[in-house]
Amino acid sequence: MLDNERKAGMNGLQRPRIVETKDGMRKSLFNEIIKCKKCLSLGIDYRKERKENLKLAYHFLPKSIKVLWILESPPESYPPRYFYRSELTQHDDLYREVMKCLGIEPANPKTDGLHEFQRRGHFLIDLAKCPVDKDNSPLKPQMIENCSELFRREVLGLRPEKILIVKSPNYPLVSNRLKEIGYGERIVNDKSIPYPGSGQQVRFRKAIRKYI
Repeated sequence: MLDNERKAGMNGLQRPRIVETKDGMRKSLFNEIIKCKKCLSLGIDYRKERKENLKLAYHFLPKSIKVLWILESPPESYPPRYFYRSELTQHDDLYREVMKCLGIEPANPKTDGLHEFQRRGHFLIDLAKCPVDKDNSPLKPQMIENCSELFRREVLGLRPEKILIVKSPNYPLVSNRLKEIGYGERIVNDKSIPYPGSGQQVRFRKAIRKYI
């Protein structure tokens, strides 16, 4: 039974398992994020990849979130790369390092690790739902602002017990937005945590193990 569920979790883009609040807030917000067109005016169309990413991520949504990891955005890459996509690629430093910090073997495909991540009550989201790196870097402030309201509502809908903010430049912005919605006290890291790339893996591991 469990093996079949795991295979189903990464086999195509089936309807995600969404844990809803009484008013259906999570389902409604999930659909809003998928349908968002705000970045089209900037010449960025990530709708197809965003829909795939969100469906895969919300398949692994825990019933109760103990730790919510907040990152900057999915990376700009082809083929698309994302924490919740099944293939473990050469550049999946984030997935590898998160799994190592939790004592989970980062195997390929990532399905077993993602199920264990879910079982322990962990979930990962992005501040911006479209890639803000590489060619999109000059547009990053506007892209992040485009997602600001959806981000606040997503965190409120997920209702995490604790929150980790990853990637140093984003800490002040994300922490301020969380304080605005009354979630400031749920942030467990009192200072920024570097993204685990470009030689920052050891610093990342030390920081995560300090807070989890």
